[in-house]
Amino acid sequence: MEAALALCRFAHFAAAMTLFGATAFVVALAPPDLAHALRPPTRAIAAVAIPAAALSALVWLALESASMAGDWSAFFDLGSISAVLTDTDFGAVWLWRLVLAVALVAALALGRDGPTLALLVGAALLLASLGLVDHAAMQAGALGVLHRANDALHLLATAAWLGALPMFALCLKAYRDPNLSAGAVTAMRRFSFWGQFDVALALLTGIANVALTSGLGAFTPTPYRLLLAVKLALVATMVALALANRYVITPRLAPDGAARHALMRGCLAEIALGAGVVALVSLFGLLNPN
Repeated sequence: MEAALALCRFAHFAAAMTLFGATAFVVALAPPDLAHALRPPTRAIAAVAIPAAALSALVWLALESASMAGDWSAFFDLGSISAVLTDTDFGAVWLWRLVLAVALVAALALGRDGPTLALLVGAALLLASLGLVDHAAMQAGALGVLHRANDALHLLATAAWLGALPMFALCLKAYRDPNLSAGAVTAMRRFSFWGQFDVALALLTGIANVALTSGLGAFTPTPYRLLLAVKLALVATMVALALANRYVITPRLAPDGAARHALMRGCLAEIALGAGVVALVSLFGLLNPN
């Protein structure tokens, strides 16, 4: 049951983060001509991410029902699922998240103009509301409010970095088109500039999350902390790649040069490492942090 829940969590985190990051890139960073050119692939991303987020939210709820009951039959039992929605803090949050997911599905079905500010706000709310469950929900009072807010900010900052990387890769492809190269350069420069703050904020809020969840004292080799250590190693590798891309490779960028290919390889490597980070978070979020 825990393996199924971890896989479901991974699908939901990945979908929500990609939706927010891709939409934020096009809405906030891409010049109008590039934004217009990126509408079809961005809509394709949304067409996968939004249904995946909605479906995984439903499955996650059913799995939580089965987990709380300790019986797989509760996965299909509407009474058990309804009890989770109405009688638990998780359910209260999840009910609103399901409503938001349905609204995003409707927006996808009715929208024809590509990413909009309204879609960006909806994606941000869907992602940030994940900070109201898991370990952040274990604390009460002012500390609990702080932990939830910090977790939400951590998710948004991380997704603004990781979730936007596919759009950065598409910009590298657009850079070869003479009609789009200027817009692609502008978008990539904006991403590189603001990405520094996203990474810094993700790191700072991540450290705060560790402190709030399990403390920063002496390392104890529990399963949670071992997986957390692996996550930190992956994040450190990603940061090193990002710094190399930003300060070593980008200044040598040319449409058909080796630097563009190296930057694409670095971007794809960051995406792969980011997927590993999300997978680890999906798993150790189920473990006792102590």
